[in-house]
Amino acid sequence: MDLDIVSSVRVETLCNAVDSVLTGRALLASLMPAGIVRLSSSRPKQTETTQRWKVGLVLAGGESLPTKVEFSRRKDKIDYSVGIPDPDLLRRYRMPPFAAQYYDATAMAAQKTAALASPARNALRDLFDLHHLLFIVGVKPAELSKRADPAEIEAAADKVGRFTFLDFKEQVLPYLPDELIGLHHDPVVFEKQKEEVERALLEILA
Repeated sequence: MDLDIVSSVRVETLCNAVDSVLTGRALLASLMPAGIVRLSSSRPKQTETTQRWKVGLVLAGGESLPTKVEFSRRKDKIDYSVGIPDPDLLRRYRMPPFAAQYYDATAMAAQKTAALASPARNALRDLFDLHHLLFIVGVKPAELSKRADPAEIEAAADKVGRFTFLDFKEQVLPYLPDELIGLHHDPVVFEKQKEEVERALLEILA
């Protein structure tokens, strides 16, 4: 789980709060119906910019499933929306409805554009996610242009063409749900996604 937190929250304050949740009875009680009988945790990274916990979900047979929780301090203020997760997602994980703070689709598209533009990053999932946000979720390019930096939009459009289908097979395809894998085995589909994202970004700049 990756979360953003405002920079004004002190490292020690967040550390105490997360430790309290991880060692408290309420979290374990909520996980027991899934067969988890114990939690183990460590704090491998605790800096002013990033705080990370590694968490082991221990099953009744002794097997430990590793996961992590990471907080990043990015801004003094975070613009977020509040709502209830999609009912299909809740059903998949057998979770009751709950309210959560989240980035709306346009904000996520702006973040993905910035990530795609970064010269230090070469993650094809940024391209895949941006295509999903623009063409499946329906983020309007006009709204994206209000939140994304023009220089980042241009750099992102330039990087799109550098990705190959081999990159897609290695970085994205193995992590897709079964119902999507069959749709994305064809390199023609991948090339179409690239063209659509590049064209949408360039149209914003026009």
